[in-house]
Amino acid sequence: MSKGDSGERRIDRIRDSAGMFTIGDKNDGAVKSLAAIGGRLFAIKEKAIYNVSFADDIDPERTRDDIPNTVQKVFDVGSDDEIVIRLLLTGIELFKKDRLVESIDYEVALSSVMDILKDLAAAYVILIEVEAFLTKTGGNQIRPKDGAVSLPSFPALHAQTKSFIQKLDHAMQNIFNMSCVFYEEKTLRKSGKWLDGLAIHLSKTLKPDEDFSRFAGELAAFGKMVRNIRHCIEHPKTTQRIDLHDYRITASRSLEEPTITVTHDETPIDPTPIGQFMRFFYEQALAGAELLMVYLSGEHVASFGKFPIGVGEIPENQRRDGVRYGYLIQLGGSIHRLG
Repeated sequence: MSKGDSGERRIDRIRDSAGMFTIGDKNDGAVKSLAAIGGRLFAIKEKAIYNVSFADDIDPERTRDDIPNTVQKVFDVGSDDEIVIRLLLTGIELFKKDRLVESIDYEVALSSVMDILKDLAAAYVILIEVEAFLTKTGGNQIRPKDGAVSLPSFPALHAQTKSFIQKLDHAMQNIFNMSCVFYEEKTLRKSGKWLDGLAIHLSKTLKPDEDFSRFAGELAAFGKMVRNIRHCIEHPKTTQRIDLHDYRITASRSLEEPTITVTHDETPIDPTPIGQFMRFFYEQALAGAELLMVYLSGEHVASFGKFPIGVGEIPENQRRDGVRYGYLIQLGGSIHRLG
């Protein structure tokens, strides 16, 4: 590498100099914030999220002066989307170094939030595609032609349903992994299987009427239902299966939306329109992940001098970027968000 009169290498001048570059395009909206998670820098735009890598990230030894900075879209959802607000932005608000006790690795906790977002965002994309297809197709009128009615069909019904359930199950696994950042995994697994371990552990260590303990039991029950449905898809048998039915005409001559039925000894589900089924499971998983972050951080709050602080719902006039939960402190008889 060539050196100037000062002895500084050309590559050092390039890498150390100020500069600017474009992240995405105008369709993504504005960059609302930057977040460093898991050793990576993310630019959170209104309608997308990008991973930003600087030349030094790619070539830390500075061996080539033609290595560029790079940007790459990692999510088609951004700060305007409910899923990003309730997962990523809420995680950034709650999992902070100075707010959690020292024993909690807040960076690993944030990485687990990104893992949950990855799977739930993928499930969300499937949900939106299915709902759009059902809305478009459901408007078709039933008209006989040549003695028969041509019914609409959903050729991707099985593939979309299978993919949706798998993404949801992966999200629930990552929700469990997030719990293991706050409680030792071996402790939870010793208490019970998977999310049951968290629920049983909390029932033994918290007061019986604690909201967190009750919530953990409900989350475990939901997680078990998701996993059972995945087993029905991947390991079907007579007493463990799903039945998917495409569009059908009823005796009242109305068009019935595709449905799913789950046959399982523990968690059966009666015939349900596929759109309702996906919407319910997606929203339950999203709410479960959001509230788990609230309870986990609330149980592991670091001391703040003589002032008691807690985690709860932020007053609406103090919220930022739509985030509903955060750290609160009582001053002068009023509740204030602790920034």
